[in-house]
Amino acid sequence: MSYKKIKLTTVEEFLGVKLTSNVTILGVDVAQYSTGLALLRTTDSYLIIEKLDVIKVPKSPDCFLDSIDAFLEQVDQIKREIISTMTLNKVVIEDCFFGRNVKTLKALARFGILVYERFRGCSNELSFDLPTSARRKINFKKIDKTSKGPKLKKEIIHYINTGLRIKLKLRENDKADAIVLALGGLVI
Repeated sequence: MSYKKIKLTTVEEFLGVKLTSNVTILGVDVAQYSTGLALLRTTDSYLIIEKLDVIKVPKSPDCFLDSIDAFLEQVDQIKREIISTMTLNKVVIEDCFFGRNVKTLKALARFGILVYERFRGCSNELSFDLPTSARRKINFKKIDKTSKGPKLKKEIIHYINTGLRIKLKLRENDKADAIVLALGGLVI
């Protein structure tokens, strides 16, 4: 069952871009403890938000392998749900970037490649995209050029809520980021 159905032209007008029609795409906002997923589908006339979800893993610094096992169990479950009901045309995974912490960078890279490996056989196209690149593709612009962290997350959520006429809460930034990746992957 779909989450939300919006006229494709309405979304395109808001974003200021054309989107590919008749595609099912999964956006994956990879994070160490909370990975956002957005499954979007386009028809000739509509953008349909099929599923918004978050994969949560325990914050256990002593046992990273337990986190990987929990992550993979949830990825596999979501993959089974998706491929049992539809054809997945494209997966866009957040490319990792170096912030301040090498350990976080390594974890993000590992989780990202695990998603890639799990969806490799069931999607026509898989790609990695940086968050800044995906936001640029859908014409997201910071209100304040110095925005980062929680302030930037709030701006992204507002942009997605306005453009898709949904009501994500402030704590649902992982879902909003996954939507940005999926929309960026739909841009013609």
